[in-house]
Amino acid sequence: MATPQDAEGGTSFAFCSWHEDYSRSARLVRVPDDQGSGSGPGGLFACASCRHAYDLVPVADQPL
Repeated sequence: MATPQDAEGGTSFAFCSWHEDYSRSARLVRVPDDQGSGSGPGGLFACASCRHAYDLVPVADQPL
């Protein structure tokens, strides 16, 4: 069974676009406007501390 990601702790390892370093708490917060139109950046990730500092909401937690 998959474990849901903690809003503050997260379980992914990705590059935080805000503090520009890798983090184990990074989550996807923005998808590109042209998603799916070819290769290129897959979106912007932010770590837990940057999400808190810049009031960023992970894509998975945003309303539809």
